[in-house]
Amino acid sequence: MDLPALATSAALAAVVLALALTVGANAATRRRMQADVRSCRAEIADLRVQVDELSRAAGHPERDRHDDYVITALPLGTPPETAIPGDAREAAGFVSLAVGESLVRVVSLAHGVRRALSPENRQRIRFEMRREVKRARKQRRRDVRDAQRHLRTRPPAQRGGVDEAAA
Repeated sequence: MDLPALATSAALAAVVLALALTVGANAATRRRMQADVRSCRAEIADLRVQVDELSRAAGHPERDRHDDYVITALPLGTPPETAIPGDAREAAGFVSLAVGESLVRVVSLAHGVRRALSPENRQRIRFEMRREVKRARKQRRRDVRDAQRHLRTRPPAQRGGVDEAAA
């Protein structure tokens, strides 16, 4: 299997994993939210009863009760922050961050590998390698010539027993 296909399949696996984690987290969060909504509605009903009793005890006439606002729809996207308990928000944020960061790393790695293996980059690398090999050969030849010149210019006593014939 070639590297771009491997990187693509890894990215696809990461996306599937992210979706599975998100769906699982959303189902658990939805159940918790529904339980919270039921308990809030019960508390509101109890508070309305208490307010009615207090207003009768204070002698205020009952007025026509209507809500000041009515929510007909929730905005698309995430649920309101107040509806999610703190632990669930932190867990969902952590999962989102971890999956998102991993996905970004995998996608950027796949992009970098794909770009590095492009024909233009391979040609540029070949050119640079040939140029570096030529430069290293020239430098070695220059070093050998300098060493030979240095040996020729030194007097025989300073050569340390090196024969010119051997050099």
